[in-house]
Amino acid sequence: MSTETAAGPSPHTLSYASTPEALQALAAAVAEAQQGRPLHPVTVIAPSHSSALDIKHYLGRTLNNGRGSAAVRTVTLPDLADELAAAGAQLSGRAPLPAVVREGAITAVLAQAPGLFEQVADQPATARAIASTSSVLDAACPENLNNLPRLVREVARVHRSATAALGARWYTGHERYTAATTALGTPQAARRLGSVLGFQLAPEHDPSAAAFRTALDSQHGITHLTAASSLTEDETVLSASDADDEARAVVRLVIERLAANEPGHRIGVFYSAADPYRTLLARRLTEAGIEFVGAGARGLADSALARGLANLLSLDPAAPDVRIILDTLSQGSPNWRDGELPSSAVCERLHAHPPEDTEEDEATEDLPDFEKQRRQNYARFTEFVAILGERLARLFNAGSWTAAAAGLTDFVDEFFAPRQGSPELEPLEARKRVTDLLRELDLLEGIAPAPSAAAIRAAVSRGIDSGRFWAGSSGTGVVLGSYADGVGRDLDTVFIVGAADGLAPARIRENPLLPDAAIPLLAAPLPTVHERAAAAKDQFQRLLATGTRRTVLYPRGSLRAGGGLSPSRWLGEAKIRDLQSFAHGLTHGDPSGLAATPQEWRVRRLLTEGPDSDAVDRVLAAALEVRDHRRIGTFSRFNGNLAAVAGSIIDPDVPISPTNLEDWVISPLGYFLRRILKAELFEDVTLEVQISHMQRGNLMHQVLEDYVLELTSGSHPDARRLLEIAEKAFEDTANPAWLKHTWDRDKSRMRADLAQVHDADDAARQTGWTHIGVEAEFGVPEEEHPVELDLPDGSTVRFRGKVDRVDRHSDGQVLVIDYKTGKSDKYKSLKESDPTAGGTRFQLPVYGLFARRFRQDNTAEVRAEYRFITARGDYRSVGYAVTDDVVATLRADAGLIMAALRAGVFPPRPESDRGINHTTMMGAAGVRHTWERLQADPALSDYSRFFQEEK
Repeated sequence: MSTETAAGPSPHTLSYASTPEALQALAAAVAEAQQGRPLHPVTVIAPSHSSALDIKHYLGRTLNNGRGSAAVRTVTLPDLADELAAAGAQLSGRAPLPAVVREGAITAVLAQAPGLFEQVADQPATARAIASTSSVLDAACPENLNNLPRLVREVARVHRSATAALGARWYTGHERYTAATTALGTPQAARRLGSVLGFQLAPEHDPSAAAFRTALDSQHGITHLTAASSLTEDETVLSASDADDEARAVVRLVIERLAANEPGHRIGVFYSAADPYRTLLARRLTEAGIEFVGAGARGLADSALARGLANLLSLDPAAPDVRIILDTLSQGSPNWRDGELPSSAVCERLHAHPPEDTEEDEATEDLPDFEKQRRQNYARFTEFVAILGERLARLFNAGSWTAAAAGLTDFVDEFFAPRQGSPELEPLEARKRVTDLLRELDLLEGIAPAPSAAAIRAAVSRGIDSGRFWAGSSGTGVVLGSYADGVGRDLDTVFIVGAADGLAPARIRENPLLPDAAIPLLAAPLPTVHERAAAAKDQFQRLLATGTRRTVLYPRGSLRAGGGLSPSRWLGEAKIRDLQSFAHGLTHGDPSGLAATPQEWRVRRLLTEGPDSDAVDRVLAAALEVRDHRRIGTFSRFNGNLAAVAGSIIDPDVPISPTNLEDWVISPLGYFLRRILKAELFEDVTLEVQISHMQRGNLMHQVLEDYVLELTSGSHPDARRLLEIAEKAFEDTANPAWLKHTWDRDKSRMRADLAQVHDADDAARQTGWTHIGVEAEFGVPEEEHPVELDLPDGSTVRFRGKVDRVDRHSDGQVLVIDYKTGKSDKYKSLKESDPTAGGTRFQLPVYGLFARRFRQDNTAEVRAEYRFITARGDYRSVGYAVTDDVVATLRADAGLIMAALRAGVFPPRPESDRGINHTTMMGAAGVRHTWERLQADPALSDYSRFFQEEK
């Protein structure tokens, strides 16, 4: 039933309790207007394009017994203004003003005359904020600016200057409405419009639109039909634990309606805030296999192409940050048109460990094939980085926006070339969107200042952030949109989500550049904060009128901010019913008996029938098996038991280093990841502020190696020469990222340590010791044969390695030395009676076996020792004579570890939680939890003595 109100926004307003009633009245009004005049034009103004399309379909179904009417048009107010302005030809030859062009003009004004904005004039956010306010001032900027507050006066000054700079090429929304208002008085407009009906129109916030609507009403007499509603005390609002549970609940409710044979296009889901509801609802509907019409879960910024472009544009052309390049490559979006790059994993490894530099005249034919390929890959990657920097430099130095737009298009074509066989709709749509926004930058030519790197980045970022992908088309699925999208819709069932205070109503803030206090001083009235809040409530009540069935939901908690949320004050005294959480539904079954997605069905069935049921999804059952085995501590394939593939893990004929055995003891799983799978951790040296312990050790090793090599070639010991070699090594090793004062301190310490080592070695030389080997290798091609050791099970292990130094005494004794730059504490248990320190240290006995080759007398003693060459290690020596008993211990301990390797035993014993290693990358707490329950497994009992924790 309708009631005519005298106090509404128009003297011709008809109000209804629901949108379906208002639609019936609209059809009756159209029929009445065309009574006896079937071709009499009728114009229906709708609040949105979606509403206009719904009204068109509704009238087509209901007018003239379903035959519709050819003379009825449904439009929005802006579309009607466009039609009238075009018909009046006042804007002929001009184009609508794009936001990017307005922002460019304001940027130019700020660059030339920043005024009050001098400190922030070069920030893109400043131009963006003023541009947003400028669009409002198109209709409201007064002639006299002197009465305005200082900040508002400056904004108005910038607005006026930018508007004047734009010239006659563009027209604003204000000019469009002004031209349309002028055209209203023509006979052509009267014939075009006929009878005018307004459906569910809210008050206009734009002064220009309000003036046009007032003129339209006064000259053509709009009949307004509105519908608004509110919740009653008998209605129930559903409350979910958070927005995600709310979205899942809505999907279940939608499935119920679909199961009741309600067409999907007759169902609408409308949210209060795009963040987080737009993405959550789109994702949950997609997971449930429900087609919908509305903004998709992903925006342009989520596409690999747009994200990769933004990443590469952020680089400094003079010194591209390789970390950003590697990150972009790992996302898979770059595709170099002019060459094929190695995989992102290969590029990361090459960046972390580049090939050693070689002299130009050094032959490379003798290098192994894998090393040749490695050098080729590195050359290709560095070429890519260099060309990328050149292209960015050329782009950022473009002299005009036309050149910049063309350069950006070429940049995308070169570094993000289309891939063959990539028919996915979204990549194609993303490429089209990116191409369009890059071409749009050409519009800035002659308006914005000359392009700079910052301006290009800001313009591209703005376009990317504003792009959204659309899902579905009208009439093909459930309607998804904001509260505004739900007003005036022809639907049966409506779900209204996010009805919590803080979301509905959302907090409305003043525009700091145009506060409410300045509104009375403007040339046209603008809505205040209170008026905008009243309009938001009015919109909610109009939304409540949509459909014949409505369900309102709100979240009790926030996904991000934490804390609780209260039901919206707009809900009145409606009853609240709490919904159970998604997790509760999985374990106890949803009250409706419905599962929204295939995943939910699989999880429920798994929980009901157990993982051994043949009907249970095998992938999900395996996932649960992984979780249980790691939680309980079962030595299975999920916890390092690779017995099923043991024969293919290691090659017994390939020599192994003694440190490999030590690595297995430290963490068998870490050994498998690092040594077998080659899953190296990427250590970014550009993030370091000082030399690392490992780098310091390698540096001192290199200095001593070079010095002792000279001594073995006949040079005389000279401390000054040692320091000369050190200074050259310091120069070659220095990292620009290191703090100068820490690097100076470290160099000073290394000089002192090297001097101490020189003095100790010089004293040893005086007692009859001679250097006979430096960095002597064994077990590698072109070097000494591997050290072979027969094991208790009859097999043979072959060792490879490199010893730092071999000395021989005048009495025939041989000493093999391995330099150490750390502390000596963890080596103190090494002695002849325990040469492997309980099966944890294998270098000295293996090196001792190798050093036997340097004996001139087979009865001469061979000693192996660690030489601590820094003050941290107190310049100590730890070692022993490598006797037959030592070799027997080595044979027993190495035999046990080799048996474990051949058997596929790689349990996840945790490494140290200090620094970065595979344990910390996987989560040290989780690895420790698994190991505490796993280490007592009988299958590991043979190796338990290796896994004793250090005291």
